[in-house]
Amino acid sequence: MKHYLPLWGQSLLLVLIFFVGSLVAAPIQLSGVNCSSLVYAVSMFFPLGWAWLARRNRLRALGFVPLNEPRKGSFASMLPVFVLVIVATPFLGVLLEPLTNLFPMSDLLEQAFEKMFDTSRPVDLVLSTAILAPLCEELLCRGLICRGMLSKYKPWVAIVFSAAIFALLHGNLQQGVAALGLGLFMGWVYYKTHCLWCTIAIHFTNNTLSLVMMYLYPDLPMTATWASIMSKGQYTALIAASVVIVAATVYILYNKYKDDQSIVSFALRPSADREEVGR
Repeated sequence: MKHYLPLWGQSLLLVLIFFVGSLVAAPIQLSGVNCSSLVYAVSMFFPLGWAWLARRNRLRALGFVPLNEPRKGSFASMLPVFVLVIVATPFLGVLLEPLTNLFPMSDLLEQAFEKMFDTSRPVDLVLSTAILAPLCEELLCRGLICRGMLSKYKPWVAIVFSAAIFALLHGNLQQGVAALGLGLFMGWVYYKTHCLWCTIAIHFTNNTLSLVMMYLYPDLPMTATWASIMSKGQYTALIAASVVIVAATVYILYNKYKDDQSIVSFALRPSADREEVGR
């Protein structure tokens, strides 16, 4: 898909196709088949399938930008960055929590979440939440939309736009606010590192921690927050630690990739052989 670089119109079309896929998948759920991973896979098949087909359009494929190009392709050199962003992810979630608390979850949405995150189906829950969601959503929002926008527009435009799309895909304000904040961070990390696996790792960590908390504390309601389960002093200390860790992560990554455009670049590159474009 390195030749498919969606801009404003194509990105919004991908979102529309995703929601069409969700409508197609809805009868599966309504029929009584309790399989979130299947419903999610069907929904994501449509936009990703469209992107796969669109990349074959030779009239659009005038050049390419790699989906994944970390440190000249060296995975080993990215391990410190992986550790850094994985450690920072839960603390970023702590900082985003006060924003999500501004929009209380309705009873209807809480019931929908309880049904969606049914811990009696661990395999289905892990597959949909910790595996499919990080892979599919990062490919769509960062690998396609953010990358496409970075090839044409200023970085902040691409990062904010792809984060807004990421929030929109969640379909509700409660998750959308947190997704927007997380999406801004993942978009910035992708821009700095040009490593899609870094954002997949962030997404995986965020979702997996939520699942771990659900299984460790099954009696906690869906609306439980750190502020509600910790003392005021503990929560204040957690917020302070989160600020330090997230700020340090941003500072380290900013300096590590400050001027290294020879490694991290989203500039459009001409295809070596136009006849090979789309194959």
